[in-house]
Amino acid sequence: MADDAQAQPQAQEQNFYRQYLQSTAPDGSTTIREIVSPSLLDHDAAVAAEKQAGYTFQNFVDPAKMSGVQTTATPPAQAQPEAPLLPSEVVPTSGAAPSSYTAAPVPPPDRFAEWRAGMPDAVAGGQPVAAPGSSPWLNMIPPAMAMVGPLALSIAQPEIGIPMWLASGALAAGGGGAGEAVREKLAGEELSARNIATQGAVSGLTDIGMSQVVIPYAVNPATKFVTGKLGRVLNAAEDLGPVLTSEGTTVTPPAASFPAPPVRVTGVHAIDLAAQSPETLQTGIQALAKQATAEERPAIAAAWVSTMRQRAANSGDPITYMRAAYDSLGEETQAALFGGQQGAYERMLQTAWSGAPGELSELVKSAGTTGGISTGAHYGARYLGVPALGMPTATGIRTAADLTAPFAARQMLVSPGAARFGAGLSRVGGIAAPAASNLAAQSVAERARQAGLPTF
Repeated sequence: MADDAQAQPQAQEQNFYRQYLQSTAPDGSTTIREIVSPSLLDHDAAVAAEKQAGYTFQNFVDPAKMSGVQTTATPPAQAQPEAPLLPSEVVPTSGAAPSSYTAAPVPPPDRFAEWRAGMPDAVAGGQPVAAPGSSPWLNMIPPAMAMVGPLALSIAQPEIGIPMWLASGALAAGGGGAGEAVREKLAGEELSARNIATQGAVSGLTDIGMSQVVIPYAVNPATKFVTGKLGRVLNAAEDLGPVLTSEGTTVTPPAASFPAPPVRVTGVHAIDLAAQSPETLQTGIQALAKQATAEERPAIAAAWVSTMRQRAANSGDPITYMRAAYDSLGEETQAALFGGQQGAYERMLQTAWSGAPGELSELVKSAGTTGGISTGAHYGARYLGVPALGMPTATGIRTAADLTAPFAARQMLVSPGAARFGAGLSRVGGIAAPAASNLAAQSVAERARQAGLPTF
């Protein structure tokens, strides 16, 4: 290093000093840096100052011009832990900085930090580049529009002659592409056919992947776990449909019970099941179930359930009365009367709360098991210092659902209004849970595309 100082006064009150630091690389090449500081520096101070942007020129000095400078080899400079002092932060006590004092180049901005903050993208080539995702609200337009068509399709369930997942993916692709065009227009960007096509492809593939893989194998099992018994009871209410929601007790006789030709039937009298005695109803419902077709049986089952509901209301123990009435039908009549809905009706009967001591112990056992899992997962995760990933919350919801299910099933069995509410809640949940998961996936895929990350 050259310790000879070449003083250059810059003002009456303050001088800035130039010193030169020479280093020799292993290959024999020589590098000389010019240091400017408000005071004379020794060897160690010059090495430290060479690393500070506020005291050091950013350009190299031609060694040919430095023949008169006495130099000594210096060891490699150690990395300094302190942050470099920027030129804008250097405030001289008096005087002005040298004319050759230049600011350090500004490092390139962090693109991902701007993406997270929702700010414009970096400046390229001296011109501002419009960055996708300049507004969080505008970012939601493509995934939201990609969800409109698939959501309407899942609600309507039309017969269109092609697989539903394929039609849903096509609608998502069209909505995502249109949403990207709307987003670019509202953001003041130039419309890009490439971005629109890419967004459409990403939206369509995301919808297909969610409907065929993620929702069937991840979302639905997770939903079933969280909702527990209550979810199964609500699904049973939806499957039973008018069987639980009907309030009428009259039924039209099955066509198979009419006299065969040439006898002419001029009128048919409806059968009021509620007006029959328990013995007559027992015999009559068996005959009706055997003679009815698959299309006629739901109406007969609804009239029978409504009749049993009315009679059970005066028994003091409605659930026990309805269970006994169902058992008295016999397996053959049960299967003929309820058909494919038999399992759903039996689930309602078996889950409903009747107040029996055995049901109370089962309720306490279920609450203790899931509650213990929830508590153990919570404190176990805290002890290990790992994120619980929502497991305690999920098991807590499962506990509440299991405790609520018997009382919900009881109300839906004895009340048509409660049955209608439960069936509607199940329908809404069956549409909302996959739709919310699909919207989240569309948002993640769209942001990944904007960030330049691989999607599909």
